[in-house]
Amino acid sequence: MWPYIMSMAKQNGLNTVQTYVFWNIHEQKRGTYDFSGRANLSQFLQDAANAGLFVNLRIGPYVCAEWDYGGLPVWLNNVPGIAFRSNNEAWKREMKRFVSDIVTYVDPFLAKNGGPIILAQIENEYDGDDMAYVDWCGSLVTNEFASTQIPWIMCNGHAANSTIETCNGCNCFDDGWMDQHRRDHPDQPMLYTENWGWFQPWGQALGIRTPQDLSYSAGEWFAGGGAYLSYYMWHGGNHYGRTGGSGLTTAYSDDVHLRADGTPNEPKYTHLGRLQHLVTEHAQVILSQDSVRSPVPYWDGKQWAIGTQQFIYSYPPSVHFLINQAKEQLFVLFNNQNISMSLQSVQIYDYNQHLLWNSANVSNINSNNTVIVPVVTGPLDWQYYVEPSQTNLPKITAVNPLEQLNLTNDETIYLWYRRNVSLSRPSARTIVQVQTRRANSLLFFLDGQFLGNFDNSEHAQGTITVDVPLNLSQFHPNQQYLFEIFSVSLGIDNFNIGPGHFDYKGIVGNVSLDGQSLIGNETNVWEHQKGLFGEARQIYTEQGSKTVEWNPKWTTAVSKSVTWFQTRFDLNHLAREDLNANPVLLDAIGLNRGHAFVNGNDIGLYWLIEGSCQSSVPCCCLQGEIRCGQPSQRYYHIPADWLMPKNNLLTVFEDLGASSPGSVSLVQRIVIT
Repeated sequence: MWPYIMSMAKQNGLNTVQTYVFWNIHEQKRGTYDFSGRANLSQFLQDAANAGLFVNLRIGPYVCAEWDYGGLPVWLNNVPGIAFRSNNEAWKREMKRFVSDIVTYVDPFLAKNGGPIILAQIENEYDGDDMAYVDWCGSLVTNEFASTQIPWIMCNGHAANSTIETCNGCNCFDDGWMDQHRRDHPDQPMLYTENWGWFQPWGQALGIRTPQDLSYSAGEWFAGGGAYLSYYMWHGGNHYGRTGGSGLTTAYSDDVHLRADGTPNEPKYTHLGRLQHLVTEHAQVILSQDSVRSPVPYWDGKQWAIGTQQFIYSYPPSVHFLINQAKEQLFVLFNNQNISMSLQSVQIYDYNQHLLWNSANVSNINSNNTVIVPVVTGPLDWQYYVEPSQTNLPKITAVNPLEQLNLTNDETIYLWYRRNVSLSRPSARTIVQVQTRRANSLLFFLDGQFLGNFDNSEHAQGTITVDVPLNLSQFHPNQQYLFEIFSVSLGIDNFNIGPGHFDYKGIVGNVSLDGQSLIGNETNVWEHQKGLFGEARQIYTEQGSKTVEWNPKWTTAVSKSVTWFQTRFDLNHLAREDLNANPVLLDAIGLNRGHAFVNGNDIGLYWLIEGSCQSSVPCCCLQGEIRCGQPSQRYYHIPADWLMPKNNLLTVFEDLGASSPGSVSLVQRIVIT
């Protein structure tokens, strides 16, 4: 769907697309690179060139991005002596190797070779105190990467002398960044790499940033002489597969210009598009002269007064940017005209004093521009397969439970822990205590019976000790049982990754049941199984599906944990044929939590957890929340490239137990005019 997204970007008045390069998607195993499928970076760059777009290639290689481990492969955890993002020889060796390999790979797409890449980024939002590391990053740009012949940036933090410092934030004009940058770097252009939308954690309602606020920020930036503005995000995107950072929904950012499913989010899409086209039209004049700020009078209720929050930037003979920074509506006097201005707004006029654009006015844009219609009529015809407890998959034994990522290499989010136990005093409220990590789920079983679960969906990292009450009243004392803990990683944290800040998953310390410690017993060891039998057999694919016996009586598997469901569907009731512009979505109502696959492709983690609204104003640039009390995410995007006209294979692995698989459906979001 890249060509579609890029054509929409071009249509919306953009001339550049920026993307991170995710180390852990390209080199999941050290020394083995993958540039196929979704990791086909050269195809992405070619699609950008075909659309007439430039590229800012943000290599990092730490990228944050709310991406799994900030883009770092977990095998780095096991490099002896490594300290991430520091003047550490092991880190510098690995970082230099990867970035150098990427630079070599993209060489045909550099501007000097007629390609679209005009900017590149090293590191990302580095605000640590290791200035020797910052200087080393700069030396790479000056020496090893000088042959790229493009500017390099280090965004939103320390910048080496050979790189350009850029801004990330909600408003890089109002927060004083532009003035500071002029003083500190008068010879550098002003680049705004991330004008923030925001991401959504599981368990929270959808946070929104109003189009008026985003437009105000963008309008001020161009008024003040900003040379480059990138929206983060412009297209919301999805965490397909296992790519989401800790505790984050599969739809990454759904309140931006182009929703996560690729449909225009109005009025934001059209309103900012008008600004972008307007700036493009007058770019030559704006860039040819320095910005000059002049105060304009405002009406204080008694008289016209001169303050500090009402002013104009003029670019003769083309346009004026009229700005009101005050948090109240008021009148200003401009060229003898009494003009009403909304709170914190920008109005753009031509030199005939015709209003060209008003950041605060979106009234003429239809915001109800999409409808959701069913694609498949009637309930889906499911079959099911229970994930077996005993399999021939490899096992690792140890006296103590082992940390998850060290065993899985992040190739699966699942790990089974198994050990025999004998209960001394089973009761209706027996406590199991486990040291685990944030953004982790644990499911507990005794002799195959599901007893309960613990979920932590924080967008964070760190060790926590949890007490989970289990009803063991039906079990007998002094009898041996198989105790199983099924660990589900809900994403590896992407933030605060640096020296001494590794993230871990699963069990990372003590485990006790009914007060009895379950570690340190050499005669009763823990068994570990990486992943699922269904994953190993790839039963979500056409060939793999045939290797297990599916049960058609799926209603008997309702609310059953660790269970696979499978069905097929046709696309013979589409309302529109263009599935990029009018995407097909999985409506997951009736499921609980797990992973969904379409024709063998993992469309990501689904979870019908309720999204609650916060009592305080949400984080950062957000001004409110919507869909309170509804699932954090109900609809899951299926890329058009992964669909067929008929006989599509839909497979879900449900870890908690689906209450009503019969309610699941396929729908299409239709864009209407």
